[in-house]
Amino acid sequence: MALRRVLALGTALGRRSCCSKPSLPADFVEALRAVAGAPNVSTATAVREQHGHDESMHPCAPPDVVVWPQAVGQVQELAALCHRCRVPMVPFGTGTGLEGGVNAVQGGVCFDLSRMDAIADLSLEDFSVTVEPGVTRKALNKHLRGTGLWFPVGTVGMRGVMGLGMTALEGLGRRTLLRSCGL
Repeated sequence: MALRRVLALGTALGRRSCCSKPSLPADFVEALRAVAGAPNVSTATAVREQHGHDESMHPCAPPDVVVWPQAVGQVQELAALCHRCRVPMVPFGTGTGLEGGVNAVQGGVCFDLSRMDAIADLSLEDFSVTVEPGVTRKALNKHLRGTGLWFPVGTVGMRGVMGLGMTALEGLGRRTLLRSCGL
């Protein structure tokens, strides 16, 4: 009973509960299309549901819209737009995570980074490689073939390299991740 009164008071004051899902601002999807291009933005139910779950036990929680950025500059512009409009952002690689990290429990925009799949730099001297977030382990190992190097982490050929990094970064916090992405 007391919880209902608190929730009712919050609603009366214009506050959302932790589980409420706000609607997107007017013309927000069109603004996304202006940045990423119309073919790279989808509000289709099937696409949203595909991006609303991973391999975890958590139920599907689809985003309001899915966007496929093509370059770091687009990610930065889209992130700035989401920040300005207070719309949640959810990154998506290959959907093979086990933590429920792609579930858009507050709705928002899913950034599908799979099309950002360039391997930018390889340094054989210090055993390092710079990749975009959509690079898979299989693609990276194909690129490394003939160098004597390989990326042995994981057992699934299509698992995204960035997804492995995202799981490793969870303990470092969001600010570290955003800084590393130039945001």
